[in-house]
Amino acid sequence: MLPQHHMSTDPMSTTPALSFQEVKTRRVFEEICEQIRKRLASGVLKPGDKLPAERDLAVEFKVSRPAVREALRTLEISGVVSLQKGVKGGAFIRDGNPAMLTQSLQDLMILGRVTLAGLAEARHLINGAVIELACERATEEDFAAIERNMEEIDTAADLVRRADAGVRFFGLIARATRNEVLAMLVDSLSDIIRYVIDTSGRKARPELVPVRRRILKALRARDAKAAVKSMDEYLTIVQEGMDAVPAAATPAPARKSVR
Repeated sequence: MLPQHHMSTDPMSTTPALSFQEVKTRRVFEEICEQIRKRLASGVLKPGDKLPAERDLAVEFKVSRPAVREALRTLEISGVVSLQKGVKGGAFIRDGNPAMLTQSLQDLMILGRVTLAGLAEARHLINGAVIELACERATEEDFAAIERNMEEIDTAADLVRRADAGVRFFGLIARATRNEVLAMLVDSLSDIIRYVIDTSGRKARPELVPVRRRILKALRARDAKAAVKSMDEYLTIVQEGMDAVPAAATPAPARKSVR
């Protein structure tokens, strides 16, 4: 059962701890979303909490139920709430889902707002900073996890499993930084790059095996310069494969409207 913090047991009552205010703006649903997000930021609402029923929110906000419904759907698309049906259903505050960041970037790429060149450059810069930090903060446990992952990549039965393990390789290095934001960014960029490569047709890249070993060796030696150099080499090899992607396999840039 999901925990409920600061919630009244009476479904018809107004929740004092939330203290929502009457909405007076033209775009009503946006104001509702903003107030709910503020309660999250302040800690009044937490992951797992259930929001009051739609009709109760409408009364408290002094708006129509359709406006509340639109706000909840917007928050669901944003990954803030989960809308569940049934007797015990309702709107529940979700745990953070980094996959939403990946989907947003992927959608922007499909729309032509993000280019492969831009993604590749961002990946080089972010992974360069990540591996420098990992050289400082990684533990023996991190090194052992990366080594096990490399063995998994090398012994994978097929290209799909190898790709899965390859994404985790970058994720393990990012987690060694102890910075959750960097870990999310690395995961998102790795997932998008994998999507592009899978779309064009994945190929075995045995030349990456010794590069991964050099990356781990440099990490263990706390040699940031060598680690960054090997990471750049790794990403360059991957980028060369992406450069060979047929134009039809990548999203076309969006055309600017002429007024």
